[in-house]
Amino acid sequence: MKPITKQSDKKAAFTIVELLTVMSIIIILIGLLVPSLNMVKRYAKEVRQKAQFHSIDSAMELFNNEWDGYPPSDALDEDNVNYCGAMKLCEAMVGQDLMGFHPNSRFKKDLTDGKGNLLYDRDPTSSADDPDEYNLRARKSYLQLENVNAYRLWHLYGGNIGAFSGNNGPYLFVLCDVYNRVKNQDTGKKIGMPILYYKADTSNTVHDPNGPFPTASDDKGYIYNYLDNDELVKLKKPWDGSDHPLENEPERFYEITRDDRIDVDTGRPYRADSYILISAGFDGEYGTSDDVFNF
Repeated sequence: MKPITKQSDKKAAFTIVELLTVMSIIIILIGLLVPSLNMVKRYAKEVRQKAQFHSIDSAMELFNNEWDGYPPSDALDEDNVNYCGAMKLCEAMVGQDLMGFHPNSRFKKDLTDGKGNLLYDRDPTSSADDPDEYNLRARKSYLQLENVNAYRLWHLYGGNIGAFSGNNGPYLFVLCDVYNRVKNQDTGKKIGMPILYYKADTSNTVHDPNGPFPTASDDKGYIYNYLDNDELVKLKKPWDGSDHPLENEPERFYEITRDDRIDVDTGRPYRADSYILISAGFDGEYGTSDDVFNF
């Protein structure tokens, strides 16, 4: 006896409308997911940056305990030569050749002790400047090299190092943040922007975003001097040569470092008794809303 129902030889398949519907849903879900992933990525980077600052903070306390003070951050050294806060921070943490801080340092751009004695390896390509055994025994690093993220100005800016040109300028190191977006001039790999360092002058009381602002010859009583890293900020953005928002806008520096919890006419900064560290953040621009601080 033949079956009552006749089975079809045709195989079941999705229609064009069904496929387009499914694809549209997938595209919508991806569109919703990508911004969330970017937010997670940015948050993870910020956590890494805070961790780096925590390591530097711990190292700075060791330095402070040993030398009864934090490293200076003045824009100029004692010879009135440009050697800014970011460079002095690096020297204090690991030395200007990454082989340790020398106790005879005067934080000079010529890397000497002020008496003509070279403390650090001036030119890594020259054996004539290699530090001797006695020199190395006197040195001390306050940060482990694997946590340093230090690069020469040349790595970041190539020959465009402005006021830091000449007299060891290309060989000077700075500590860089974890936001790797700048092409290393030597290796082609991406590296971070310099960490800006400002030491507090605890004898002063002013932190006013309305000015008048410090000058090269008069700090105007400000706790922090925006000029400490001004020449470094003026090197502009390495990837396109455009200005940082922080450049030529001292009021922006004093606004973003002001502690809004304290309401006084002249303002009050965070960490008024120690120092401030600034990372350019995810966008690599100093003075924008995503800058990261050690407060």
